[in-house]
Amino acid sequence: MIAQAVGLSSFEITAGAHFWSSVSMIKEAMALADSGSVAVLGCGRCAEIPIRLLNQKFDRVDLVDIDRDALNFVRAGCEKWNDERNVYKFHHADLTGVIATVERRAGELVANTVDPIECSEQLGILLERTTPKFWKPAHSRRYDLLVCSGVLTQLQALVRERVEKIYFGKFADYAPSLSQHKSWCESAWHFARNLEDRFIEHLSKLTKPQGIVYLSDTVHVSWLNQLDHKSVSTEGRWIALRTERLADYLRTSDSIVHEQRWDWLREEGEGDYWGRLYGVQAVIYRNS
Repeated sequence: MIAQAVGLSSFEITAGAHFWSSVSMIKEAMALADSGSVAVLGCGRCAEIPIRLLNQKFDRVDLVDIDRDALNFVRAGCEKWNDERNVYKFHHADLTGVIATVERRAGELVANTVDPIECSEQLGILLERTTPKFWKPAHSRRYDLLVCSGVLTQLQALVRERVEKIYFGKFADYAPSLSQHKSWCESAWHFARNLEDRFIEHLSKLTKPQGIVYLSDTVHVSWLNQLDHKSVSTEGRWIALRTERLADYLRTSDSIVHEQRWDWLREEGEGDYWGRLYGVQAVIYRNS
């Protein structure tokens, strides 16, 4: 890819686009859904989720995340608002259902393997053979609306990062080369794509027939280097998913209502990089 310079002024309008675009799309999805129940999967701190609006419309709002601190942050905010109506339900859960098991098995493999290359290959096999056990609500509840904002790319990342942390704990000298190891990379890629496909299928089981799903994610990412206070450079855009179009993950029977794309600039240092520019895509669709 060829490096290119980009003027920061071009991002002045889009710096807040992620929040406003997300809220707008979720409000549109809300208007299409019945008022029974909604689940926000991987809610985090609900930075771009208008949960007070969800609380106003739906009889039940389920908020699900693996990060207990994030859930407590949201819970504290809800209590501070002191709204007359409060239908939030908080669920501390691993959406994939496999992190604890994979961590245990990875720990056993690393402890009993001497050769770092062989160990990385065995860990790759472990990932590929792992079958997700996705989170399900009690009593086989199905929702009128599902909100999944930035979840798809994080599912595999959370599992893979836990495995890598265990591996690096023993083979720290091989940390820089693991991302270049063909066998590990292929296994991680297949694991990610399988997990993503199965998750989309799982969403259909969580949603009522003709229910609404809002799905969004960072399909593209560019790492940015700052040239001066007015411009940055990037070597190109990378695809974070299997395809350049988020809606390609949907089943042919699902009915797409609206697709939208926007850029999301995040000024967050990472090594030598000044920040990231994400290409976000969102789709609202009706469950078949």
